[in-house]
Amino acid sequence: MLNIYAPLTRNRDFLISVAGRCASRFGDEVALVALTLRLQATGARPYLVALLLAAGLVPSIALAGPAGRLADSADSRRVLVTAAAAQGCCCVPLILVHQAAAMIVLVALLGIGAAFSQATWQALIPRTVGEDNIGAATALQQAAFTLATILAPAVGGILAAAFGTGVPLALDAVTFGAMAVAAAAMQTRRGGARVEQGARAERNGQPARGTRQGTPGGWAVLRSDPLLAPLVAGVAAFVLLGMMTNVVQVFLVRETLHASTAWFGGLEAITMAGLACGGLACGRITTDIARVRAVTGGMAIMALAMLAFGLAPAVALLVPFAVLAGAGNGMANVCAATLIMTRTQEHLRGRVSAVLWAVLNAASVASLAAGGALAAVLDPRQVYLLAGGLAGVVTALMAVRLVQRPGTGRGHSDVSFALEQSRA
Repeated sequence: MLNIYAPLTRNRDFLISVAGRCASRFGDEVALVALTLRLQATGARPYLVALLLAAGLVPSIALAGPAGRLADSADSRRVLVTAAAAQGCCCVPLILVHQAAAMIVLVALLGIGAAFSQATWQALIPRTVGEDNIGAATALQQAAFTLATILAPAVGGILAAAFGTGVPLALDAVTFGAMAVAAAAMQTRRGGARVEQGARAERNGQPARGTRQGTPGGWAVLRSDPLLAPLVAGVAAFVLLGMMTNVVQVFLVRETLHASTAWFGGLEAITMAGLACGGLACGRITTDIARVRAVTGGMAIMALAMLAFGLAPAVALLVPFAVLAGAGNGMANVCAATLIMTRTQEHLRGRVSAVLWAVLNAASVASLAAGGALAAVLDPRQVYLLAGGLAGVVTALMAVRLVQRPGTGRGHSDVSFALEQSRA
């Protein structure tokens, strides 16, 4: 398996991009721990924590159109450096601010920067790896981001306990600087007149399926593709159902199963490790039909794991199902993201990436609200069983739709680019 990743380990721009973005991901997770602890220390109600989380996601939903257009037209280096620098500046007042309203506004400003940088990164990185490395690039990047996500909460908690919540936020500002440096160091660039000339030539030669006169938006591209339309709809529905369990997992472990906080943290780490392994195992997949099977298979595994969580009589029995849930998640993430980018022409990838993040983040916000509402009337086991059962239905319906779609053999990309998935 290692040989499929060898070309990527020698690719300068790919390594720079992964290193810079992993540093920023690590800083973001550390800062989230600090902000949550700061809100709790000031006596904030739980709904304020939910608002804080939503503030970082809503901008990508509201700004999907402008972010996608900018990613496909502007110079990528300027967009990425400017966004990272602006986000770093927003972190500075966060070090000192303790009022909940001000914190939420600043987090929303960080989310605006992320809306533009995510779409630009996702459209840029494929140029650095080549079409043959598409699955491997996605899988390796997901594994790196997962490692950062595993380590960050512990570091954030330790720093906040030892030095106060200001130090973790200062660290986040530094990591935005690291991402700006990484963006500036990238030799690969996208956008501007040169790319637009190439895009026009591509459109005059072989138009993408479902394109209209002029440049279609990301929504139009996704809706026009007979495979991507049901895929994205199914994945969004699954995210909405699956993330509801995040709201009640701590109550299942601590109150229903009477386990320690160490068990809760350990299960989170085990799940993330499974996610990295599941994604890496899919790095060698090269056909659309195999990726479709991996997406639906991964979703089925996650649905079964949710049902098992709801039925388990002891916390130790959750361990194998946590591994399976993570592995299924990794499989679905890597293969769905690869399908979306390989079936999108190069000059539209920024628009499609921005819309994809908007859909997934909207599903996440809705899931947090739905999970909180269900937790008020159902016990944790019931929430898991409901979510797992409905997720299984969604998976079955999506599988039926996808196997009926035409064009699920080789990928239909007309350009020699590959995918980078910015957030698992």
